Amino acid sequence: MTNLTRASSPGSAPTVQRRADGSGLLDALRAAHRGAPALTALAPEGYARDHAAFEALSDQRTLIAAHLTSRLAARASGPVAVLSVGCGDGSLDAQVALAAVDVVPERAVRYVGVDPYVGSTTAWTGAMAALGRASLSAEPLVATFAAAPITGSFDVVTFVHSMYYVPDVAVALRAAYDLLEPGGELLVLSGPRGVLNALTDVLAPPVAGHRQWFSEDVAGALVEAGLAAEPTVTLAARLDLAGASDRVLDFTVQGRLTPQLRPLVREYLAAVARTDPAYDGPRVPHPVDVHRVVRAA
Repeated sequence: MTNLTRASSPGSAPTVQRRADGSGLLDALRAAHRGAPALTALAPEGYARDHAAFEALSDQRTLIAAHLTSRLAARASGPVAVLSVGCGDGSLDAQVALAAVDVVPERAVRYVGVDPYVGSTTAWTGAMAALGRASLSAEPLVATFAAAPITGSFDVVTFVHSMYYVPDVAVALRAAYDLLEPGGELLVLSGPRGVLNALTDVLAPPVAGHRQWFSEDVAGALVEAGLAAEPTVTLAARLDLAGASDRVLDFTVQGRLTPQLRPLVREYLAAVARTDPAYDGPRVPHPVDVHRVVRAA
């Protein structure tokens, strides 16, 4: 295997050996970032904008929508109440809400969306209203999950890529479970610490004093919370980061990259990309795990 090296210079990372398959590149990034201030966190408006651009380069959103709509379609009788924690701009929830409404014509669907950024909840409200379904009630809450004034109980509670940011995963899981109706389901979708999130783990700034939590943390917290989850389902998505904009790279690592780190990040992503017959070029693995807990009837 060919070894790649980079000479040191004042203000640059020390020389680190790394191979063409990507091994050693994370060490190069750690060395380059060691002793430096934490990266600047993404501002809410930038986060929302760059998130949309990032998702456009992946097939993960399509896989998630198909999975969640199938879960809602399985609830083929009676009214349904859904709580979406970290609802974002509604591009996903609108698809799920439509499945919940249309599987049983004119049935009442209550959909509550929680997000701390008002720009996202405003877009979410617009996306739900655009569905034009009179039987759909959409209720936005601008707050964190812990602070949201949530009322009532729910048939489905979802955390789609939002469990990363809670202060305590086990506490959040137990609070979400307690909001479920008997027979209700908690669905937590979270990325594992694979090649993509290994990069995030190295570079992402702390969130309220803690690192981001990944799928493995959710699995451990479910045990800590005393919740029995079904076997984890993994949605095997792929992400095309070849030629991605600087802002998309920033979203990938969850912070504003420095000029020193940016080329190393691009080198790492190129090294871990894989060629897949289903695509027209290399893609970075971008899986998401689905953790499902059903409350006893």
